[in-house]
Amino acid sequence: MIKDLKNWAKYEIAILLTKVSPSSKIFGPPKGHYTDIDEYLKHNSEAGTKKLLLDEKATDQQQNFARHLVSITNGRINLNPWSFITEDDKLLFKESSCYGPVPKDHWVFRSIKLPKLHKLAGKTLFLSSRSNYWHLLADELCDLTLLTESGINLNEFDQIVFEKSYFNAGKELQAIFGLNQASQVSLNKFLHIECEELFFFTGTFCLSKHALSLVKYKIDSFLELSWSKSGKSSKRIIVSRGSSTTRRWLNENDCIKLLDTLNFKLIDPSKLSLSQQVEAFSNAEIILSPHGAGLTNIMFCSPGTKVIEIRSQEQGGEYSSAKCYEELSQIMNIEHHVFKCEQVKRKELKGRSLEDADLVPDPEKLKNFVCEKVFI
Repeated sequence: MIKDLKNWAKYEIAILLTKVSPSSKIFGPPKGHYTDIDEYLKHNSEAGTKKLLLDEKATDQQQNFARHLVSITNGRINLNPWSFITEDDKLLFKESSCYGPVPKDHWVFRSIKLPKLHKLAGKTLFLSSRSNYWHLLADELCDLTLLTESGINLNEFDQIVFEKSYFNAGKELQAIFGLNQASQVSLNKFLHIECEELFFFTGTFCLSKHALSLVKYKIDSFLELSWSKSGKSSKRIIVSRGSSTTRRWLNENDCIKLLDTLNFKLIDPSKLSLSQQVEAFSNAEIILSPHGAGLTNIMFCSPGTKVIEIRSQEQGGEYSSAKCYEELSQIMNIEHHVFKCEQVKRKELKGRSLEDADLVPDPEKLKNFVCEKVFI
């Protein structure tokens, strides 16, 4: 009740500020919104462009995948709350992440003052504000691949907004795709950026089989691997969450002890090089893993590989991205099963979704589920 009152008060104060503030660059929220980039360009045809990169037809299980490269003059990116803001001080609603169905639900309209503004001259490509392995492979590198396939070179941009990876495999991937040579700008450092000419990607939020195949081929060529089974890695692997701070597997050791008789080998992808991760997953026949970025590597698995994903009972709601690995498995022809378990929310996660709570699967139930689903 108190939280709702605070949110209502913030919204009402912010609305009042729009009437007295000349621009959200100074204080207050943006002056309004456009439903999407199409509405903006309809009313401001000289203020930007929209180029189709890919239009992938749907399968029975997957919606159409369309991806575009958009450019707008004097566009702004704000990290928290996440927003694309136009030159005339309006939010691009569909392009700005919002866990709600209507524009007024967007947190930017409760902002009393946005972070200090930093200006960038020339052409700026916005790629990502995340350093997560999943988003690097499934989002950023797919977009970059579609970009180069369309004949657009990274050298055409004066700077690229992305986060440098802090783990070995991510650093290798960024080097493979040329990001290590780019002039990098961190949105996590500057928070609020205005670009003389801002380029960013838009489209449906689903995985593209075509883009993934291009990414996989480029990695394959770089590592000089054929994705064939070498026989050196374990056929059955358990993926550890390692040092992750969210969705920790609290009773991992208890579950591993019980599964030990089934010849599983524990791996921690965060400690492996890219080639080691690729080898482990390409040779695996059965994979057991909590929901997390380590499962991104199932894109390197052979068709028919069996995957069991451990998720909390809270994951998978209307605005949840928890089903991303199921969708990836579907594209890669992998047999995917989900084991739902209890979760524990820590004090440190105050304000965070229950989807980030720690996992506590019942060891016996998990073992029985594994035996039932993979026919051991």
